[in-house]
Amino acid sequence: MQEFTDRIAVVTGAAGGIGLGLTRKCLDQGMHVVMADIDETRLAEVARQLRQNSSQDSSLVTVVPTDVSDRASISRLVDVVEGLESEIALVFNNAGVASSGDLGQLWNATHDDWQKLIDVNLWGVINGCMGFLPILMQQSSPSRIVNVASIAGVITAPALAIYTMTKHAVVSLGESLDQQLQAAEASVAVSTVCPGFVRTHLTDGLSLEGSDGGDVSPTMRENLTWFEERVRDGTDPAELADRVFEGITHERRYIFTHSGFRDAVVERFDTILEDLDSARPHHGG
Repeated sequence: MQEFTDRIAVVTGAAGGIGLGLTRKCLDQGMHVVMADIDETRLAEVARQLRQNSSQDSSLVTVVPTDVSDRASISRLVDVVEGLESEIALVFNNAGVASSGDLGQLWNATHDDWQKLIDVNLWGVINGCMGFLPILMQQSSPSRIVNVASIAGVITAPALAIYTMTKHAVVSLGESLDQQLQAAEASVAVSTVCPGFVRTHLTDGLSLEGSDGGDVSPTMRENLTWFEERVRDGTDPAELADRVFEGITHERRYIFTHSGFRDAVVERFDTILEDLDSARPHHGG
């Protein structure tokens, strides 16, 4: 896929981190970027700075405060995009969150911990895909949905078990959806981004203090420190965006942006294959 100039890119979670890196990259490509984020104040300020500092036409930035977990909010975002005059080239379902309660044992996580991560990290992607697919499938020009998962979507990360679960689901969604669209000979395809650690706001606000009866254990504190250090030392979002666009131009179903996780992937799948091979043969498969 090479056609970007004068076409629309939709970016959720656009007010910082990976989303802002993708937004800047899209603007560099001459695209009209629709920036969506739940943080209306930060979104407006970031957009103001982009318009002020960009060499591009300032009208190429449209801001839409959006809660990706809310279908009605996504519908409003879709309506805004439909009202623009250009075709959509890229939809980045990027918005994601982490939870302090996910840093310990699963049996100590609260219902709210589970709900928050599933609502944003999984339903946010589902809502973005289902909201924009009808438009994309009617377009004649090639387009692509780009779902941002994580390397945690293909390996096991017990220190962030619920987060990891949601990212596995996003990977599976992208795989199935892309295969179905390919079988239907649609003009739209799906890529799933599985990055390693990136300098983002993912750990902002994570704190073990004030947990209402939760397991504030040494393990949780150790996991939080580990997580914050990895994010702080992660890849710059601008560099990450370059790697993502390289994957898009090569039309990759999976976009892996970090090479240091191969051993972990191999270890997981070796265990799966070992247990699969131990299954007793029986009639029917």
